Amino acid sequence: MYVRNHLIKLEDLTVLNPEESVRQALEKINSKDFLSLPVVEDRKIVGILMKEAIFRKYFEEELESKEYYLDNYKVGDIYNSDVKYINANELIEKASYLLNSIRTPFLAVVDDKNNFLGILTHSAIFKAFSEIFGFDIGHRLVVHMFDIPGQLARLTELLKRENINIMNLTVLDAKVMGIMKVVLRVDSKDIDGLVNKLEREGFKIGEFGQ
Repeated sequence: MYVRNHLIKLEDLTVLNPEESVRQALEKINSKDFLSLPVVEDRKIVGILMKEAIFRKYFEEELESKEYYLDNYKVGDIYNSDVKYINANELIEKASYLLNSIRTPFLAVVDDKNNFLGILTHSAIFKAFSEIFGFDIGHRLVVHMFDIPGQLARLTELLKRENINIMNLTVLDAKVMGIMKVVLRVDSKDIDGLVNKLEREGFKIGEFGQ
């Protein structure tokens, strides 16, 4: 799955321009209760403005007039230019790693010419992985097996013989040396019968169900 399939497109975003006043920025931010907005100029993302940064700047400057600050300071005076980028053709797994490892509300998504295409949010990542694991389809089956060559092939061959459609398959670290955990979504009318057959073949079933 690719980033381009899960981004919020530029045309659907509320964005700021560096020349807008702080008052205009706050109005946009408060209009839909945003915590931050991308700052865009000529289809390039140049920064990000957090709501808390607007208030922090006001108190740091120790200005006497709030009205003066709102009308005379611009977005370009206070936005954060340290924007985290990802190419639209990158895998969603890489985006998940980046969002988890850096402190940012979203990733800016760009094309090969660094044109700003949109943003990728944490909620979009969660939705993407829900689709990968197929939470709303088939039966979930967790199989614990030894991490040795041929085990996974033996499992999938058995499912093929039983005419079972594998809808999703993910291999995870079971956190036990020499053991891997295979999480499957399968299309089976008799999940109990399938579990019994797998156990007779020597597979250890961790859990199964919807």
